[in-house]
Amino acid sequence: MGNRKYSLAIIFILLFAAGITGGYLYFSKKTLLQQSPVKEDGETGIRPIDDLFTLRVYYPVEGRLQMEERKVQRKTAQMSVAEAVLGEFFKGPVNAKGSGTLQDTKLLGLYKGSDGILYVDLSDEFRRNFSGDAASEFLLLKGFYESLISNVQEISDVKVLIEGKEIESLGGHINLRYPLKDTVSSDSSDLAGRTGIMEGADKGGAR
Repeated sequence: MGNRKYSLAIIFILLFAAGITGGYLYFSKKTLLQQSPVKEDGETGIRPIDDLFTLRVYYPVEGRLQMEERKVQRKTAQMSVAEAVLGEFFKGPVNAKGSGTLQDTKLLGLYKGSDGILYVDLSDEFRRNFSGDAASEFLLLKGFYESLISNVQEISDVKVLIEGKEIESLGGHINLRYPLKDTVSSDSSDLAGRTGIMEGADKGGAR
């Protein structure tokens, strides 16, 4: 009888010890899993490089286009990419004085037509705050076009709208009644011809 009680006591102690060991291992593993970082830098919390991608944005700076690379959160939908491009474009170039033409402009709408043209509806600040000659207007529109066309896939051209409507021009030099591709495809040396086309169209319409 005494031996049986002794055996039962040993079995109970072994089971108790096994339970404690198993519980310790279980909770230790759970704690480690909770403390492990999830695809981020565990020390700094910085978003992994794989979650970012590079945009090429073109700004008019001192009579020429200046390309800057901007890192933004990765997008999959092309309209989201276009929104990101415009958001960076309107910030203006790094280390440059703020431009009301860009920084005060708001994106009102964005859609791609069945013809592949990206229609960009902007607030009137884009037109109202512009002040410059034909070269300045040309470079602003060329930078706008190049920024979108070089980052957004499957678009053939870009059309600017202001407050949901077509406008003739920003500053009276470059024709905006048509998409931008043909207008900005050449360099600024052809501005005289392009300005003349705009003026000729205006005179023709006034007859």
